[in-house]
Amino acid sequence: MPADLPYSPFESSSDLLRRWRRLSRAIARLGAPVCTLLFAACISAGSLGLTALFLKLNGASQMGDAFWISLLVPLPMTLVFGGITFVLIIALENSRSHLDQLAMTDALTGIPNRRRFTLTARREIELAHRHHLPLALLSLDIDRFKLINDAYGHAVGDQVLVEVSRRCRRVLRTTDILARWGGEEFVILLPNTPSDHAHQLAERLRLAVAKSHQLLVQQQPVWVTVSIGAAGIAPGEAATLEALLQTADEALYHAKNSGRDQVFSAAWAAKRSGARA
Repeated sequence: MPADLPYSPFESSSDLLRRWRRLSRAIARLGAPVCTLLFAACISAGSLGLTALFLKLNGASQMGDAFWISLLVPLPMTLVFGGITFVLIIALENSRSHLDQLAMTDALTGIPNRRRFTLTARREIELAHRHHLPLALLSLDIDRFKLINDAYGHAVGDQVLVEVSRRCRRVLRTTDILARWGGEEFVILLPNTPSDHAHQLAERLRLAVAKSHQLLVQQQPVWVTVSIGAAGIAPGEAATLEALLQTADEALYHAKNSGRDQVFSAAWAAKRSGARA
């Protein structure tokens, strides 16, 4: 800490909190029975060591019955109170993990929300730059979603959001990251994916929504299409999440203005223009 900055107790408390969370996660992984037995063994060993030291300082050459007394007397208390303590710690850790999961998940679709995507995407972009890997980002928007809400109601609009996210997940790979960005917009991060492959995958996503069986509301089909903008970085290229999102949003805007239900990326357009020339 710089000498000209005053000491802040909050820094110390946050550091202690991080250490405590690491410890509680380790306890939860081991489980209450294992932690209780380890704790009881440590207490008994400590009791045995202190007894041996006390007897040695008082000139005793052998421990005799003191060995078993110092070893066994602490066991009942440490097993009972240690077990209760570790069960409570694990319960608190599980509750905290559940709350963290809720805070990072979109309640309607069950996919990551904007906060979780931002944290994960920044890490993936840094890894891609460090290891000279390509990376792509897609911005997906449901076409005319407001008209669906106005015509069928928000409950049907929610069904559309859930169905679109479900169909996207069926197309995407396990390494891809789908998140709800807000409203009817989704974002998808594609690690280790060149721009041309990202465009192909975006087309598969578009078709998965447009060409599949549509939702039925009162036996009437609700036709849903999406527009997708793509952006990417080449191996070793430095970029920020904000820059990728802006590029993808600009591509999405172009797809919307070109008639909707299509995919657009500047890299793909430039490649096609070069091929025609």
